[in-house]
Amino acid sequence: MGILKRHAIFILLLLIAFILLANKLFIWGFVALGIGLIIFGIQQLIGLNVKLSKFQDRVGGLEEKNKSLLNLNRKLEEEVSFLKERQFQITKIRNILELNLFEVETTFNRPVSRKVTSEDDREIKYFGSLNISLGAKFGIDCKELRFKYLPENDELIVANINPRFLSFGKRKLEWDFFEIFEFRSQNALAEKRWMTTDNLYKYASKVKEEYRLNTEKSLEKGPEELEWIHKPIMQTVINTIRAVFGSLCKNITIAETADETFVPIEKIRFDPLQDAKEIQPAEKKALKES
Repeated sequence: MGILKRHAIFILLLLIAFILLANKLFIWGFVALGIGLIIFGIQQLIGLNVKLSKFQDRVGGLEEKNKSLLNLNRKLEEEVSFLKERQFQITKIRNILELNLFEVETTFNRPVSRKVTSEDDREIKYFGSLNISLGAKFGIDCKELRFKYLPENDELIVANINPRFLSFGKRKLEWDFFEIFEFRSQNALAEKRWMTTDNLYKYASKVKEEYRLNTEKSLEKGPEELEWIHKPIMQTVINTIRAVFGSLCKNITIAETADETFVPIEKIRFDPLQDAKEIQPAEKKALKES
């Protein structure tokens, strides 16, 4: 039905041409036939143009997809090359036996104020305040503890209890403010004074970043601002040690320092004969009574 509708005029002219030719009206018959063929040709040409346009659109879409796939393939090749060239090296493996007891969230400031002479003999001064927000974890490293077990009293002596900073839960360093000035004059006749200078921007950025990195490095061993916390948590640490090792021994004693008779945690041994020594007197008494 679709073909008949598209070529209805051509079919109609073709019928008219046959009728005219049948009636021996050859001139009009051939004219009708010629017009019909011309219309049919035009319709076919339009159809071809439409198909060609659609084909070009599809080719254009395929070219875009091809470009996208080529870019994706190039990125994948770069990632594969990076992974092949990257060397994963393990420099040290260390056993960690840490007991995290406290986490302190705090915020404090590190001020900076200096006068310097730059490499090009410019007198510069700067001051600012670096805000530090962190969550510091405190506890004990059990590998630092030293132990001595006395089987006759079922007593465990623990030494080298040193509560300390273990790690960070979070850490954030941001500048509250930073100002930098140069001692100069606006012109040859003016008096020198401390003034801002636009071309000190790069120098200021360098100073700020160096101070921030040095501050991060200094925090690795524990913030100086939190050194006061060691003494208040000492008793809690001792109570924790008593609770941890109390199930192994009847008596837990805390010593300040350790001598050569103390051993680390991995070498501590409890005498299994202690229970037998306690049972022997009861057995002898039973034998006598019998």
